[in-house]
Amino acid sequence: MGSVGVYFRVDRRLLEEFTRTARSLGMSRSEALRRAMELFLEAHSRDTVTRRLRGLVKSRLSLRDLEEAYMVHGK
Repeated sequence: MGSVGVYFRVDRRLLEEFTRTARSLGMSRSEALRRAMELFLEAHSRDTVTRRLRGLVKSRLSLRDLEEAYMVHGK
């Protein structure tokens, strides 16, 4: 796949903080934005980890409760 440019508006202070944080992690702003987009898609994917594990583990919690717990405790 080829890459494409994206243009969007963002608050200057948010962009400056984002850029500083990306650089402190050794990443370019573009690289950090790509990673942020990947994480966003993972977090909001219909095929979440808890959904995939649902058939393997018997739980008293609902799927929603499991997904919330997963989001709170991270990966």
